[in-house]
Amino acid sequence: MGFLLTLIPDLNTALWMFQSARFDSTTGQYYYTMKDGARVFFTVDPHLQTILDDLLRTYPKEYEGLLLLDATSGKILAIGGRYKGTPSLRSFKLNVYPAASLFKITTAIASMEMLNLGPHDSISYCGPVYRKRPKRWLRCKTDTPPKTTLAKAFGLSNNPAFGRLAVRLGLDALKEVAERLFYGTHLLGISTGYVEWDSVKNEFDLALLGSGFAYSYMNPIQATLLSQVMATGVVWRPYIVDRIEKDGEVVYRSAPSPLAFPVGREISKNLRVLARMTVDSGTVRRVFYDRNGRRLVPVSVGGKTGTLTSRRFKALTEWFIGFAPVERPEVVIVAFSMDRSFVNVKTSYLAMRMLQGYFVGRFVGNPVSYKRFRKRRHRRKKGG
Repeated sequence: MGFLLTLIPDLNTALWMFQSARFDSTTGQYYYTMKDGARVFFTVDPHLQTILDDLLRTYPKEYEGLLLLDATSGKILAIGGRYKGTPSLRSFKLNVYPAASLFKITTAIASMEMLNLGPHDSISYCGPVYRKRPKRWLRCKTDTPPKTTLAKAFGLSNNPAFGRLAVRLGLDALKEVAERLFYGTHLLGISTGYVEWDSVKNEFDLALLGSGFAYSYMNPIQATLLSQVMATGVVWRPYIVDRIEKDGEVVYRSAPSPLAFPVGREISKNLRVLARMTVDSGTVRRVFYDRNGRRLVPVSVGGKTGTLTSRRFKALTEWFIGFAPVERPEVVIVAFSMDRSFVNVKTSYLAMRMLQGYFVGRFVGNPVSYKRFRKRRHRRKKGG
């Protein structure tokens, strides 16, 4: 038993091994040979991995990652990333990326549990939706502020709506839910994201936290766990090692293992409604639907976006975490990047393409060109 415990790598070590893996044409699997001659075989699907590698090669960024995971077992089907522009999975181990609007998942769960809000319940908001104006969010100039629903606010990433919800909830409520969502822990050999709780000193700071504008940081592996929370409410331990063979015998074979149950069944059901709104009529509708309103992925997709400039790196951080199909999730997807060029494609586009690869087996439609995004960036600089 002691031998096995030293033989089985944690996720951190397994990712390092996979970077140096070779492909075995006999078994159709990637493998890594350990110093003692034991072979570690991985769960990664070669076809999906090829699709993922093509995407990252076509649209490189400074820090980048793309991961596809089985929603019913935690098995990693494809994974790849870049660290300082070089192909590497080290980008998955950092926990300094701004969580941005992914923290709205925490606020949404707390609101549904403690304020008894449902997806279609009405909430009010004030001030600019996408600007950092907490005083205007909380100090309405009118007695009849505009209203929206929780689902629409989530899908469109309505910052003032979630800032006001955070103030209603209070810091302790957010902290209790955040701890359930793996903030400030160490899992699978990797440090997860964290929240700067001591920096939240007043209601304006609390509004910024609840909306995802400040004080929260995310690790991509933790984002994978959050995707599972949205998809099924059950968090399976992510694993990439399929089995280990030594001297021709299988000495270890992995099996699905539940890691946590952060939310109840009803909250999980409501989260799927919120997540679907992001794709069907929210921040990434134009990515997942063409101009004629046709799906670019042949199944329903749910997810959450997050975009914020990192003060530490002075780089734009982008997230898309999601799952499909919404009715009965099969796969979970995580796409993230941190880049200072501001001219590359959105991570939601990479996620959409990866889901095409899973459900169709190939890319569908014309690829996005760099030129289109450079032109768009140039117009923004001019104020257009």
